[in-house]
Amino acid sequence: MPKSVKEHTKIDYTKWEQGHDAQWYDDDPILQRYAKRYLSNTMLDYVESDFHKTGKLAAGAMDERAEHTDRDGAPKLIRYNRKGEEINEVWYNEGYLQTVKDGYGTGVVSYRYDEYAPEQVPFMVNAILLYMLCEAETGFTCPIGLSQSAAFVLEKFGTQQQKDDYLSLLAATDPDIHEQGGTFLTEIQGGSDVGATETTAVKHGDHYLLSGEKWFASNCDAEVAITLARINDQPSTRGLGLFLMPRTLPDGTKNNVTIRRLKDKLGVRAVASGELVLNEAVGYLIGEEGKGFKYMAEALNVSRLGTSLAGLGVARRAFLEAAIYTSHRNAFGQSVNQFPMVQETLVHMITEIEAGWAVASQTIRMFDHVHTYNHHTNNDYSLMRILLSLAKYRCSELGVSAAKEALELHGGNGYIEEYVTPRLLRDAVVNPVWEGTANIQCLEVLKTLQKSGAASFSEDLHKTLDSIDHPSLSTTKNQLTEEVNRTEQLIEHVLKQDEHQQQAAAKKLANNMYDAFAGVHLLEEAQYDIETTNDNRRALAAEHWVHQQFRQTNDQDILTNGHVSPEMFETLVCFG
Repeated sequence: MPKSVKEHTKIDYTKWEQGHDAQWYDDDPILQRYAKRYLSNTMLDYVESDFHKTGKLAAGAMDERAEHTDRDGAPKLIRYNRKGEEINEVWYNEGYLQTVKDGYGTGVVSYRYDEYAPEQVPFMVNAILLYMLCEAETGFTCPIGLSQSAAFVLEKFGTQQQKDDYLSLLAATDPDIHEQGGTFLTEIQGGSDVGATETTAVKHGDHYLLSGEKWFASNCDAEVAITLARINDQPSTRGLGLFLMPRTLPDGTKNNVTIRRLKDKLGVRAVASGELVLNEAVGYLIGEEGKGFKYMAEALNVSRLGTSLAGLGVARRAFLEAAIYTSHRNAFGQSVNQFPMVQETLVHMITEIEAGWAVASQTIRMFDHVHTYNHHTNNDYSLMRILLSLAKYRCSELGVSAAKEALELHGGNGYIEEYVTPRLLRDAVVNPVWEGTANIQCLEVLKTLQKSGAASFSEDLHKTLDSIDHPSLSTTKNQLTEEVNRTEQLIEHVLKQDEHQQQAAAKKLANNMYDAFAGVHLLEEAQYDIETTNDNRRALAAEHWVHQQFRQTNDQDILTNGHVSPEMFETLVCFG
């Protein structure tokens, strides 16, 4: 039997003045609902108190400190001390340092390695915590994502000694012991072309000496970093090894890594992103020589999942701010949220968030299936890779579009720094860029489809559709069945083309795949709600998603198909 999910109550947005007046777990019916469905009762009982605490922390002190860091307290590079000695350290304001202490204290990295948990902790736990923190401070959640990635690589491929010495630091709950992680990948000549890496690694006893430059290293002063370096003369990525490069060596001396300068970025100013110079820095080989790119790809999978959640979290915060503001703002004799176009915008935003969660939850579940529980086939791994790229691409874009919509719904006030909307937009823009741009994600999807990934994607869609049998969902199911068939035909057609044509069509194909997958799984989520709580809200969201993404409007149906009625607004936006 499905686990019962507590029914939501209608949300009155006028009870809050700003988004941080809400409690970001207790007052988020979508997040609570996914936690209750996809975590076992035992696990939810074990972690939910920290969900409540994190919702309060993120909406409160962390959000307030984020404003100061963004405006006046960005990190600064301190090259020399008062004696003229080069110390090469990054200064952080006291509020941000407290955010670091509080943020990692939620268990957002450490829960995965909790030895006292009643059962193996799935990544879904860490993802829910990360999502709430992203609503407050994307600049801080970047280091969290990098720490998760570095920890994951050591978990999967590190030696026992590396785990004991360094994974233990990343997973520590004691702030006096805990250290942050980094993944230093980008070089100026390479960017996404990792095979162009020029940093060299020369074996020296039980370690290697790394020499080269890293052009864009976020969390650049991380204590536990992983980085790629060329270990032999084999071309492209085949000659790369992955190395653990600590900032402080076992004897207490600083490693030979210099921060040349910090990047002056558009947003996410809280994270120190810098240019690094490696001058025979000590590095410890992770795994086997020549498999560095394979290992780093797994780190990128974790980072891409985190970036998806960051985009989705920004979208949720943007929606909340817009819903609150438009409920208070009056114009022409009524609150702004009573105007049809405003209602349509808010319904569109919440439907996109619902669709994003339908995709993200399956991506997280597949990640856990493959990496946490190790119950997977090659098809499962292919599906995971496809979903990671689709979610990273579209949820990142959603954060930007939602932040823009929220800013516009605030009118001129939305452009003023006293409101959170400018920071949300600045911070959101980075998510489509880092950990692989939209083009890179679409090419990743194409590459996986070329390696027989199409079968796993189609199998999941048809299996899910077959499980949907509630009579009230039959119309939407039939519409989605048509779209799934069309998506399969499109995949088959694209894969028959030459390389140039395949790449030219990759983004259109990825968009179509995301839309179909989101629709099918949103409808399955709707059936679950109907069966457990007799709640039809998510079914309405699935129906609107189909109209929104797949229906072409013309003179006859522009007033009917996808029309947002006041009743739809009350149901989807206000959870009425």
